[in-house]
Amino acid sequence: MMSTGAILFGVITLVTVADLMVALYLRGVAARAGNGEPVPGNIDPDNAGKFSTIFLVMAPLIWLAVTLVAFGVIPSGIDPIKF
Repeated sequence: MMSTGAILFGVITLVTVADLMVALYLRGVAARAGNGEPVPGNIDPDNAGKFSTIFLVMAPLIWLAVTLVAFGVIPSGIDPIKF
């Protein structure tokens, strides 16, 4: 059976990958709008670029913090991952 830290690590990894994929999509939308191409839907290209930068910076930092908790480096009330 997996420990609580292992479940936490798996979930945060999946969320981080999803956030990075969304960030790359928004970065592409902002780049296409900058080249004069039409953008889909009601997406504001300026805000898409800002949000993509926020996602690209913050998602790995949050992943790192949660990973440290999952491995027990930062003490918390969960069972850390043990090898």
